[in-house]
Amino acid sequence: MTKSIKLTYFTVITSLLLSPTVLAKEENLADRVQDCVKITQDTERLTCFDQLTSKRSAVIVEPEITDLTAEQVDTFSKGQVKKTTEELANQINSITLTISKLSKTPYGQWKITFENGQKWQQKDSYKLSLKTGQRVVLTKGAITSVFLQKENTNKRIKVKRLK
Repeated sequence: MTKSIKLTYFTVITSLLLSPTVLAKEENLADRVQDCVKITQDTERLTCFDQLTSKRSAVIVEPEITDLTAEQVDTFSKGQVKKTTEELANQINSITLTISKLSKTPYGQWKITFENGQKWQQKDSYKLSLKTGQRVVLTKGAITSVFLQKENTNKRIKVKRLK
């Protein structure tokens, strides 16, 4: 006989020998559950089920609890809290920067690098003529949007920060 045939016979014989014991355990458990269901008194029925489950207690895995600093706990979802007038006064709403490098994406949107090393990219398709060395104003918009405009003009484009 070849090795694969021997292995097949061994697998079949082993599964035939083991399956009655597994089935007997499952049937035994099912019978014991049915016996517990038939009990009419509440405390006795509960005791019966407790005895069944105590033998088959599952391992409970508790999640790791990490220690958080007071600052981390304090800043958790703080963006949802209405800011005080003092916090609103200290908040920066716009900055003025000088362009050090300009390039365009394949879609004709600006990629702008400022003298401080920040990199920004245009998100919309509006046209705005920009030059290297020009001073521009970045202004916060609603939610998380940021707008770029030349100094002393009203035309602006929407941008996002890359770096």
